[in-house]
Amino acid sequence: MAVNKKSAKIKRAPEPEAAPTKRQVKEARKEKLSKTAKIVLVAIGILAMLLSVTAMACSGVLNEVNKEEPYELTGGVAATVNGVNIKEDTVTNQIMSLRTGSYDKDADWAAYLASQGLTPESYRENVIDGIARQYLLVEAEKEYGITVSQEDLDKAWKDAVKNYGGDEKAFVEMIEQVGFTKDTYLENIKSSLAQQKLKDEVAPAEKPSDEEIITYLNENLSTYNGARRSSHILFKVAEDATDEQRAKVEAEAQKVLDQINAGEIEFAKAAKKYSEDSSADKGGDVGWDKLTTFVPEYQDALSKLGVDQVSGLVKTTYGYHIIKCTELFEVQAVTSLDEVPEGIRTYVSDMLESQAVATAYGEWLTDYTEKAEIKINPMPENVPYNVDMKKASEKKDDSAK
Repeated sequence: MAVNKKSAKIKRAPEPEAAPTKRQVKEARKEKLSKTAKIVLVAIGILAMLLSVTAMACSGVLNEVNKEEPYELTGGVAATVNGVNIKEDTVTNQIMSLRTGSYDKDADWAAYLASQGLTPESYRENVIDGIARQYLLVEAEKEYGITVSQEDLDKAWKDAVKNYGGDEKAFVEMIEQVGFTKDTYLENIKSSLAQQKLKDEVAPAEKPSDEEIITYLNENLSTYNGARRSSHILFKVAEDATDEQRAKVEAEAQKVLDQINAGEIEFAKAAKKYSEDSSADKGGDVGWDKLTTFVPEYQDALSKLGVDQVSGLVKTTYGYHIIKCTELFEVQAVTSLDEVPEGIRTYVSDMLESQAVATAYGEWLTDYTEKAEIKINPMPENVPYNVDMKKASEKKDDSAK
């Protein structure tokens, strides 16, 4: 959690007295980590944390479901948030969900922590901060009257299934492979929807003005100048296709290209009739190259085309493409939004709006968390993720051999 460690509202339990030089090093490391360290949480760990936070709101105690673990738990309280306990075992299970199976050897674990600029103590603090923030967000949702209806959940589920291809059974099988059930997945979605509604409440979106868009474009003109919009017709080739099969597809693509070049069929109509890409219904339109990413072969071919020019056959891992450049954006300076194609204008507008919302929400969240009373207790020495960081050098020595 990006908690301001200098806030007078955040208290630490007294640490055992240490030599001044070690203490200075430790404090310097904490200060650096508070600004730059990232919390590494696996998907199932996040879900467990969210479910625990929800339970905490009712019981007043954050704790995970009791289960057999391949390591010993210490018990105790890791921290309190506004008087509510975050249990040490919750933090341990969260961290061990990453370590177990991936960094079982102490040298590997120490090397991983070192590569992230972390120590067992600072990693623990980051996890505590993350759990504390989730709890505070739940409290904020209550404060602002945020609710998620069954209708909201039903729509989110249908959208998720649709985005996966529309096969609900296949989607359920997929989420089960990563440890979810439909119910636990929906619990996770419910939390996400609630947090989005909270963000909408405390940091409502506002469209940027025309002047703001123009100013941004002029300050970043090199990023957008030379952008090309394109359409394409894709003739797919299977990865395991034989030379004979590949040659057959190539011949079919060449036949369509010859018809386009001879004026026997319009490009957009050919795309709708022959293309095997999802863009076929839009006449093959795939948008602006500087607003998305194309495979290198496609991008190289497009960059050589002028407006209304059509490429030869372009071979990629997907198959054979016929590419047409439909628009080109090139200006010395933007003086009016009329000079900017709608696709680029919309992209920049949405980006500036998102940045403004993120900034406003970040400021609100920082203010909200700084008002909280957070107390982090010292890390027990016998937690299973504790490790002598000197072992990281052993890993380096082994790698050098």
